[in-house]
Amino acid sequence: MVPTRSLLCLSVVAAIAIHGTTTHAFSPSPGLAGRRVISSSSPSSSSSSSLLNMEPPKGCAAKPFEKKRIAIFGAGGYLGATAFGFLQRAASIYGTGISASSSPRSISATSGGLEGLNKVLGPCFKLAYAGEDLARLVDTSSTSHMTERLKTFDACILGTTYQLEQRAVTLNTYEKNVNDKTYELYLDERYGAWQNNVPENDADVHESIFRNSVRACREAGLSHLVVVETPRTVKPSDFISILEEEGGMTYTYLRTMSPLKKDKTYSFEKGITNQLNVKKVRDGSSLIPFDAEKSEKEPAVMREDFAALIVQSLMSMDWGESRILEVSSNPESTVSSGFGGKTPANKPMRFDRDWCPNSGMLAEVLSAL
Repeated sequence: MVPTRSLLCLSVVAAIAIHGTTTHAFSPSPGLAGRRVISSSSPSSSSSSSLLNMEPPKGCAAKPFEKKRIAIFGAGGYLGATAFGFLQRAASIYGTGISASSSPRSISATSGGLEGLNKVLGPCFKLAYAGEDLARLVDTSSTSHMTERLKTFDACILGTTYQLEQRAVTLNTYEKNVNDKTYELYLDERYGAWQNNVPENDADVHESIFRNSVRACREAGLSHLVVVETPRTVKPSDFISILEEEGGMTYTYLRTMSPLKKDKTYSFEKGITNQLNVKKVRDGSSLIPFDAEKSEKEPAVMREDFAALIVQSLMSMDWGESRILEVSSNPESTVSSGFGGKTPANKPMRFDRDWCPNSGMLAEVLSAL
């Protein structure tokens, strides 16, 4: 017969072993949550060791239990919708610090924004869906109207110059009469958007929308903005000036001088395809507008990689500071998640615990800044 004391010891050891296994499987560290690394240009072992040695996250992933609610303007555009999809996945994974409580929230001018968003979420994020509880329609000419729909949120993703489409104001929202028209906002672009009724010189429209949006975010009490400079932006410095003039919030301003390219068969399991080069722009430097003709000589940045970087910047970058980051493709760092392949046990690879496969490489790049 085994002595009672021995049985007790065995029970304690077994309990510790079970507890340890559970913690390892379901509670990843905040800096590496939801990430795997498989690189086709360098051994995965060296990539893994560099991830373990990198600086801990300073953004919302630094305190993952303090979940942050994120809003995004123009989520009906492809870049905005892809970023929304990544946010939705990140919100379901512990360690990212992103809330799933009515978040992420799509901010658009009409129901066309939500329609465009779901057309991307379905095929690219395994039949993901954004219901009306995750969307708010706003009058972009009214700061107070936007402020009410941003209250209780912590951070927001904004574009500088959106793709505009004139549409009827959705009934029972903020219309003054049944014939009211407004401009829908698409972050980046939406395939098939009707642009015939958009003024040729719409710089004033974008500047007004941006100023009102930033002001609304400040008055709603948000603490950080991620601003995406789109290739349509003619005067980047004007938008930086607005951010500085309105004050009260820090920001991460992302821009690229490379052309943006889309993967027409994208699924989130593919993750990122390039580690990307990211560098800080020195304070006071003049920002040269994107030049489509000159950019043809540069390797393209995949829109999906850029969207993942937007989300990763929220997790990794300190919300207490402002910065301007310039993004370009790294031709020597092509990566693959192994999507479609098999594990050593000859089973299909699973990505249900990844908000974006290989996103740890983006975390590594940002932690080095």
